[in-house]
Amino acid sequence: MGQKIIVNGQEKQLPRVFRDEGELMEFLKEVVERALKDPDYQKEFFNRLGAPKSSFGIPVDLKKLGMRVDGVDVVRLEFRFEDGKFVLETAYPVDGWAVETFIPGRGGWQ
Repeated sequence: MGQKIIVNGQEKQLPRVFRDEGELMEFLKEVVERALKDPDYQKEFFNRLGAPKSSFGIPVDLKKLGMRVDGVDVVRLEFRFEDGKFVLETAYPVDGWAVETFIPGRGGWQ
């Protein structure tokens, strides 16, 4: 089972998605590989390479890549430029039934 958290006074059960960091890293590696094979994501990724910023993020729809993670539909991949190449800096879910969103000034957690 996943972890239980309190949101707006209500207890919510988070889904358990990954057993350990190694499993998460394998998943992210597969997401990046599949995204770079998809023409739409290739275009978006390579359009960002010439940008003046040394880092950028791309939202990736897991269903479009043929992947399924319970409660997560879209993952945002954040890259940074380091030693002449782009490396994955972080990734986080942005859409799906298990994703809570904090909106400052609009009631907090949604």
